[in-house]
Amino acid sequence: MSDVKTATVKMYNTSLKAGFLDFEVEEDDVILTAEEVGSLKLKNGDEVTFEVKKQGDKHYATNVRIK
Repeated sequence: MSDVKTATVKMYNTSLKAGFLDFEVEEDDVILTAEEVGSLKLKNGDEVTFEVKKQGDKHYATNVRIK
């Protein structure tokens, strides 16, 4: 999947710099990782654009940008 999607941040832990988006692929939440968040100051409810990358059986947000 390489098309850009839009969603809100469902849950984000600032100390871990990780969380989930309010977007599901195959009934699983899309995961935000520290590597993809980088220096963004994300908080719950922020709207972001992203792409989805599947690793194993998990879906991860890539190219995350605040909208």
